[in-house]
Amino acid sequence: MKVIVVGAGTAGLAAVHALRKQGADVVCLESKPSAGGRIFSRRKKGYIFDCGAQFFFKYYQTYFQLCAEFGLIDDLVGVPFKAAIPNVRDNRLTACLASIAPKDLWESRMDLLKFRGVPLAAILQLIPLLPTVALRYRDLHFTDFERMLDLDERNLSEFILDRGGRAALEHVFQPIASCMTLGEPEEIGAGYGLALLWYSVNGLWTLKHGIGSLSERLAEKYQDCIKLNTPVKRIVIDHGRVKGVEIEGGLMEADRVICATTATTALRLMPQLPDTLKKPLSMATYSACCHVMFALHNRLLPKGWYAVALPRTFGSTMAGFTDSYIKSPYYVPTGGGLVNCFTFGRHAFELNTMKDEEVIKILIKDIQRWVPSMPEEPDFTEICRFDEAVCTAAPGMLKAMLTMKRNHYQDVKGLYLAGEYMYMPSVEGATLSGQDAARAALL
Repeated sequence: MKVIVVGAGTAGLAAVHALRKQGADVVCLESKPSAGGRIFSRRKKGYIFDCGAQFFFKYYQTYFQLCAEFGLIDDLVGVPFKAAIPNVRDNRLTACLASIAPKDLWESRMDLLKFRGVPLAAILQLIPLLPTVALRYRDLHFTDFERMLDLDERNLSEFILDRGGRAALEHVFQPIASCMTLGEPEEIGAGYGLALLWYSVNGLWTLKHGIGSLSERLAEKYQDCIKLNTPVKRIVIDHGRVKGVEIEGGLMEADRVICATTATTALRLMPQLPDTLKKPLSMATYSACCHVMFALHNRLLPKGWYAVALPRTFGSTMAGFTDSYIKSPYYVPTGGGLVNCFTFGRHAFELNTMKDEEVIKILIKDIQRWVPSMPEEPDFTEICRFDEAVCTAAPGMLKAMLTMKRNHYQDVKGLYLAGEYMYMPSVEGATLSGQDAARAALL
């Protein structure tokens, strides 16, 4: 049996690993010159740039098990999620640790007393929302979300306005949702938005030599079957059964095909899909991001700070920015800083059409509004542009995907879908979907 995996991102690499462990004949086709998808790192002049995803959440069991298999479990490090938000009166930044651990709350009690990033009105509006999160936290699960499908019927904005109010939306939930998804709360299902809040206050993790370390090891181990710079023109389906894939040289036949791409790419590669697969895939929407990284001689944020979250009411082009010096000593030279700017919403689409010089000028000026010490001329700059950055899990998507997986997953014989959209969008969901597809293909 021959299996073709289309895409060498997280889902594709997880599928390749699971298939090869069972001795399957596998070839993985990747259109880009490197594997990893949206989880990859670059290294330059002593700096490590996490170009796509920035961190993991605490409960990524499947992904962390893969790290253990590849000798990276000791490289997993926690990232203190100390985030600052500007005061609505004077733009002054105050920070506190985003954690619900009793020990963290006690140790950061002075920061909490000084914190002025959330107006009193927003705090009061959070009170009626707390029971929902407290009583249903077990339902807010990235890979086992069936019990929260009732929350999937509305977008996050509608839910917060109904249960809390405008201040809670704009000063708490929107900054978190936009930093995590690079989208707007009107685009995100309520369940997904609440899950992001719950996961974020339970701790962030990364790999001390770059978040792309696992992808790099997987790609190195399976380099014999991963073909880079090999775009697939279409996945060939004939009479309800997959035949293979069409590439530049013609038809590459296969008994099984795992499509491990974004949902929009899957639709482009397979326009002849039945509606039972096409309609759920069409519900997966993506945010954009023009991710700009500034390497600095000196740290930009105060010691212990990781992030600045910017409510959209301030009119910034960014959902927020971070300084990666805090991730591990390997990320920056001693004393240095590495600023990651995450543009979001319509700003990202606009900036993705501009020249690098224009983008750099706009973002430096934007950062200086909050941190005047940001230098006019960084040591150097890296820019990564994503037209599809994060799947935003629009209202109704989770229910549609669950129905499709249960009732229609094999409506095209020999075709298996994998990607973060198959679960609640996350690195964990992408990894698990790749393993699921591999298991199904081997049956």
